[in-house]
Amino acid sequence: LLASSSEFASIVKRWIGETQEALKSRDAMVQFHAIQLLYQIKASDRLGISKLVQQFGQNKGLRSPLAVVCLIRYTAKLLHDEVLRGRGGDGGSYVDGSSTMRGGYKFLESCLTNKHEMIVYEAARAICYLPRVEVQDLRPAISALQLFMSSRRPTVRHASIRTIAVLANNHPRAVSMCNQDLEALVADSNRSIATLAITTLLKTGSEHSIERLLGHISVFMNDLSDEFKITVVKSMQRLCFTYPSLHT
Repeated sequence: LLASSSEFASIVKRWIGETQEALKSRDAMVQFHAIQLLYQIKASDRLGISKLVQQFGQNKGLRSPLAVVCLIRYTAKLLHDEVLRGRGGDGGSYVDGSSTMRGGYKFLESCLTNKHEMIVYEAARAICYLPRVEVQDLRPAISALQLFMSSRRPTVRHASIRTIAVLANNHPRAVSMCNQDLEALVADSNRSIATLAITTLLKTGSEHSIERLLGHISVFMNDLSDEFKITVVKSMQRLCFTYPSLHT
């Protein structure tokens, strides 16, 4: 209704009181849908979105894990906008930024200790993808993803290693704290996970470990999809610039 016409949108926006009341529901799905509707109603109101994030980020009133995931995404979007529009303050770290940045980052960091895996992963992913993020802000998220790398579930291992692999493009030194866990994933039975582990190590590993990693790649290179072959080639290209002695 919000998107169908301006007339319907004006009617829906009058339901803001009922929507806020629905967020107090004990039913998880009611909370999940209510927070999405409330966000859509306030989508064009930056201050309103900021208050929404502060309100539920501080009082922990959301019982629905899916609603918390939504709030994490709204917080990440708010932080992106703060940085890109120059409202971040003078400090390089989010902890030293504006009040909105400090509050938003603090909420994301608090979600890293949640009992639900989906919330922890979503918060860690959000922190890793923040613009102009400093290494000290990344460490709690990397530690959470590091724990997921040893999960028994392949989907959790794959999600964590994929996020770490993307992060390694811009912050290889920060990711290097996970090298031991990445080494363990090189022998993972899931080829996608093993390939991501190797290509990430090619970005974060030392010059002495390169030869051994290249040996692992050659074993199953022919079985890789084109997407992963491209990833390997790009990692090799980066290696040539990082360690020129390896190809001379």
